[in-house]
This record gives sequence, structure tokens and C-alpha cells, in this order.
Amino acid sequence: MQWILLVIIVAGLLYLSRFYPKTGFSILGVLAVCAIFIIITTSERGENARAKLPTDDIIIENPIMTPGYRDGYTLSARLINQNDAATLRDSAISITMFDCLSSDRNSCTVVGQEEARINLVIPPGQSRDLSRYISFEAVSPKGTVEWEFKITQTRS
Repeated sequence: MQWILLVIIVAGLLYLSRFYPKTGFSILGVLAVCAIFIIITTSERGENARAKLPTDDIIIENPIMTPGYRDGYTLSARLINQNDAATLRDSAISITMFDCLSSDRNSCTVVGQEEARINLVIPPGQSRDLSRYISFEAVSPKGTVEWEFKITQTRS
């Protein structure tokens, strides 16, 4: 919506510059400088907000994968925000499915990997329960299924 308004203003200024060239181009120049300033300051704020919440501050507690419809599973877990200052607004969890034919974890093979986007708002020092359906395409494990969960992205 802002871009449409900006295009209308620029078009109006270009039309104005036909009759009053100094005024139209002066206002257009000031508008361009302001737009560049806003873009620079906003992008720095966004980078600082992402930098405030490291992935190590978010913990997945008691993750449980239960079989669901077709090739899908339901992830039930609790996310804990251990950061003292930043609120978690969005995160991504990488879920890896291992097929283990023996009790040795080193002999397991990866048969599926998905990334789930979690849109939970978790204030500093608090936790929230989550339940998400995750589909693994064409996976048919032969042995015991083992899981690995890892937070890959956070956004505050």
C-alpha cells in the first residue's frame, strides 16, 4: 500500500515539474533522500532485532512425534524462551527422521527431514506448548524410528 502511495506522489511531482521544474525536482530530491534514510535505518533495526535472540536461547522440551494421517506425524512439544530481554515471535525447527536397524545410533540412516515454521509469541523467560502436523513424503522406515530436533531460525 505504501508503494502505491509513493508512486502516486512521484507521478504528481513529475507532472508538477512540467510547470514548475525547480519546485518539482527539489521536492522529488528531498523525497528520495528521505526514502533512502528510512530504508537504511529500518534494515539496521531489523538486523539488530534478529541478533538479539540466538537460537541457543530457545529450547525444545519433551518433543513427541505421534503417527498421524498418511505419511504425517504430529509434533507435540514445549518451546522455552530462555532469553532475558527478547520476545520470540517466530521460529523454525528442523526435524530429522532416522531409521535405526540396530541399537547403535551411529548405524542409523536419515530417511526424512522437514522444517516446521512455528508462529508462537513467547515472552522472555516463558514457555508455550505447541502441536503441529508435519508431513514426511514417501517414508517407510524398516527399523526403529529415532528423531532429532533443532532450532534453525528465530525472530524477535
